[in-house]
Formats: sequence, structure tokens, C-alpha cells
Amino acid sequence: MRFCCPNCGRDEDILVDRNPRCRFCHVEMIAASDYSELWMSPYIAIKRMATISETFGIERARTDGRFKKEREAWTTGVFALALSKLNGEQWWIEIETVDSTPDTKLRQLDQSSGNNVIQTRNIEVVDWEENVDDIMEVIGKKCKRAYPDHYLLLVNARHSGKVLDFDRVIEEMKRMRSPFLEVWVVAFIGPDDMKVVRVAPGAFPIDLKIRTELENARKQTPFVKRGIRGTGTELRDLVASLFAHSPRQLAVAVEKMSEAHNF
Repeated sequence: MRFCCPNCGRDEDILVDRNPRCRFCHVEMIAASDYSELWMSPYIAIKRMATISETFGIERARTDGRFKKEREAWTTGVFALALSKLNGEQWWIEIETVDSTPDTKLRQLDQSSGNNVIQTRNIEVVDWEENVDDIMEVIGKKCKRAYPDHYLLLVNARHSGKVLDFDRVIEEMKRMRSPFLEVWVVAFIGPDDMKVVRVAPGAFPIDLKIRTELENARKQTPFVKRGIRGTGTELRDLVASLFAHSPRQLAVAVEKMSEAHNF
């Protein structure tokens, strides 16, 4: 049976042990069949992609199809950091492993009514890469396809050789017919600075200091498994305690993010 380390991304076929631990991280590994119900904190999604980059190299982490889901989770994790900064809510990332769409889901537990109510944001992730000159070409291609009107489009601006004119994108989005509820763009603007901007409907920018936001996100429960019990919803923490990453490890993760200029 195939198991994956949720920390470093290594996977192995393990025949006997049904509760194996990663030989490198000593973290309990997760069976592939469990991913559909697994929620990751933004910190874990971002740290995991940085670890994959350290393990396999930046170029392979950026381009290898094997890590496509992890790259999508990374982008969604940055978006979750922006939402948390905006309203203080905690969001977890769930990677879609069964259906072709959405790419990821953002999950949040709302207890304001006295019950556990799961809020969900369905996310389509697309990269703006060096082989495409204009980001509007990427957005336009996605907007020509049929998506449910509650989906969000999240664009990872990986094109490091181009200046991203958010004002122009916002103006052009006003004239574009979009199936999405909202369209957001994620972009590095400095070694420790990212900008997450809603470009439709209307403009709404959120500036992130990545080290600060990641440090805040470390306090969030790293892994959550959803389980149904009767008519209520129970959230089960998969890890007894939070990962005790040192400040130095955190700094290395941010450095790898910046070097890759978005995964």
C-alpha cells in the first residue's frame, strides 16, 4: 500500500506496517486513500512545498507533474494566509484527489451558530508562467470554460520576467465575461513580500509579510481529519502536537519560496 509523508512529500509502497513513520522525518505517514478527507494548515502546505524543493531541487519542484497537487496546495495556502490576515479566520487546504475539478478546497469550521458548520471555498488554480507573455491570456482561457458560479479562480503569477500591472488586469476583468465568483492573483513582490489581489469583482489587495504570516500560521492545528458521527461533524486532529520547527527552519522555507519565485 502506498503511503506519503505529509511533511517532506516522500512516498513509499509499504507492505506490512499499516501505521508507518517516515524514515527521514519520523512523522506518521498517510495512506493515499485518506487524502480526500485530509485538511492541511497553510503552514504545512507551504512548508511541504519548500521541503520538496529542498529534497528534489527547485526546477523539479516547479515543473514535475508529480508535484502538481503540492504546487496547487502551496498557492492555496498563500491565499489562506491572506484570508486569515483579513478576518482572523482559520482555513485548511484539502487537495482534490477524486474529481478533476476543483483543484483544491479551502475548509473552515464555523461554530458561530453553536454547531460545527463546515464552510467551503472551491478553488481552481492556474499558473502564469514564462512561456505566456500576458497574464490576461491565462485568465481568459480559464474564463472561456464552464465552471460552477461559486468557484474561485486563483492565479499564481510565476512569470518573474514580467512586471504585473494589477490596475490593467482589474480594468480588463471588468470587460471579461467570467464564470467565477471571484478571481485572485498571487505574486511575489520581494524576498519576504507577497501581494494577494482580488481582480474581479473589483479590486481588493492584501499585502503579506510571509515570515510573519507563517509564524502566525504555525499556531494552527496542522492536520485535521473530518469524521461523521450521527448528525454532527467531528474534527479529528491527526497530530498530537504542532510541529516544532525552529525559526531557522522557517527562514529556510521562506528563502526557498523566494528562490523559486513561486512554485
